[in-house]
Amino acid sequence: MKDAASSDQASRIASSLPSVSIVTVCKNAGSTIERTLASVAKCDYPNLQYVVVDGGSTDDTRERIDRYRSRIDRLISEPDDGISDALNKAVSLTDGDYHMVVHADDVLLPDSLARMIDGAQGRLPEVICGTVLVIGAGRVSRTFTPEPTKLRSKMSIPHMGSLIRKDAWAAVGRYDPRRKIAMDHLLMLRILNRFTLDAFCKVDVVVANYFLGGVSDRHMDAGFREVRDNLMEEGVGRFRANSAYMQLLLKARVARLIGRN
Repeated sequence: MKDAASSDQASRIASSLPSVSIVTVCKNAGSTIERTLASVAKCDYPNLQYVVVDGGSTDDTRERIDRYRSRIDRLISEPDDGISDALNKAVSLTDGDYHMVVHADDVLLPDSLARMIDGAQGRLPEVICGTVLVIGAGRVSRTFTPEPTKLRSKMSIPHMGSLIRKDAWAAVGRYDPRRKIAMDHLLMLRILNRFTLDAFCKVDVVVANYFLGGVSDRHMDAGFREVRDNLMEEGVGRFRANSAYMQLLLKARVARLIGRN
């Protein structure tokens, strides 16, 4: 009887929590995706869905995905038109109140989702955002802590550390397919402009490990140009947008010189 009562209580608690969908998009990520898949498989959040979208990999990515097939709720593998298109495909397949992007070289920490929801203290804002540890050369390079107030100058919220409400994603036009790198910044900026700063709930939780070397790191300057374009499109003046772009470039080059990137 005690076990049955405990099970009923756990079911009631689970049903009261918002549902979360983790999405992973990938292509030819055989060398890194297994650590991502394993980290999501270890996640203990009760109302969890996992969606994987593979862009038609030609390496052993699918073989590695298949090892975790029992933990994946929805999987598609077909060519896409880039990261934004793949993300929109993935989120369109989700059933969760929120989605979180865990890229195919990142690691989700096991209890982070439950701690994020708990940290929101009963709120269901458009975005719940936590901290990400940036890993480079086998060590923590820096800590990426969310700063929603700075979205009008840079991408100041870690994408892989954020729970984004599905209805907010849809309301602001989804991930913009024109953006090849800074689509996450544009999405967050549009959420800020539509819903105000109250849309963001910052929680004191380390959510994931983000490993340097992905598309945004390899094409950093192009990403900064997209951030500049995002700012101009979303109402930040040309002078301020160009100033923000130059500051991002300078900071990145200094970081490279001192070995932080």
